[in-house]
Amino acid sequence: MQVVEAHVRRAVRWGGIPCGEVEVTTDEAGAPVVLAFFSLSKDNDFDLQAIVRNDADTETDWFDNNMHQAFQDMTVDVFQNVNMKTDWGARESFKEQVLSSGKVREELKRLLEKAD
Repeated sequence: MQVVEAHVRRAVRWGGIPCGEVEVTTDEAGAPVVLAFFSLSKDNDFDLQAIVRNDADTETDWFDNNMHQAFQDMTVDVFQNVNMKTDWGARESFKEQVLSSGKVREELKRLLEKAD
């Protein structure tokens, strides 16, 4: 999955952790737009917590309700190799593509430092 474009949407909590929600446009036909959740890491960078696909039709679900089953966590599926283990190289590559897109890294830092 290659990143085409990314932008920071808002601060949220993912699994109780303060995260920045980033909308990512990809070249993946099955998931052209995903949400990636990033938290601050101890090494002054960011940890990718999850990637979520929204299968809701925006015509009928225009209010962005993330309380229903249209949002599917696809983190494990995206980065799983043939041995059913995490492909850490692919995961890190995706993370860096998102963080390097536009001003995502700077905006996440500003957003999450305020959330602490």
